[in-house]
Amino acid sequence: MKKSLWIFGGISLLFITCKHDMIDASVSQTPVPIVNPTSDSVCFTAEVLPVFQSYCGSKGCHGSGSAEEGVSLETYFNIMKGISPGNPNNSKYFREITKGSMPPKNSPQLSSTQIAVLQKWINQGAKNTTCVSACDTSKFTYTNAIQSLLATNCNGCHGSMPGSGGVYLGTLTAAQNYINANKALFLNAINHSATLPAPQRMPPAAKMSDCQVQQLTKWINANMPN
Repeated sequence: MKKSLWIFGGISLLFITCKHDMIDASVSQTPVPIVNPTSDSVCFTAEVLPVFQSYCGSKGCHGSGSAEEGVSLETYFNIMKGISPGNPNNSKYFREITKGSMPPKNSPQLSSTQIAVLQKWINQGAKNTTCVSACDTSKFTYTNAIQSLLATNCNGCHGSMPGSGGVYLGTLTAAQNYINANKALFLNAINHSATLPAPQRMPPAAKMSDCQVQQLTKWINANMPN
């Protein structure tokens, strides 16, 4: 089944309504990158930022192209406008997430694991940590790498049926079916190919790491094993 490039780009997100309590967008602090935090630290760039970009920063909600209620959640600086370091309960964005107001109820929701990671990150001081990648290109089965990768980077738009633009990637079978029918398009999208207009590259906010792209490519070329 052939789909247009715009379908994979999630154009239908334009019609998703992001309605929840008004979010305070006052500036809290300037980001200061911290490279190689301790092993127990949550890595902002790898574990937190992609979640905000996928689940909150999509087109029609809090992305740079729409910024619902004047709030864009695609950078550390902007995310920190609603975060109180060390205090999850006093962090506006975390409260919105845990009470089910953000993402909106008609959109894919964060998992309990993702919420726990956000809470731990805030408790650790909500630092702008950049880490040496723990990604391993020798691991590329669905259960040991791809499921988590898709959940973090894609499922904010494509994690619940019918999926943005009719693209649903929330299960192994669903991902296999879509990619089998649209392999070239999918690979071009995750590689942010110059052959595609910027809004059609996935994830739209920023390209995944080279290691993650390699994992996905190896998985696809190996017939997407579980």
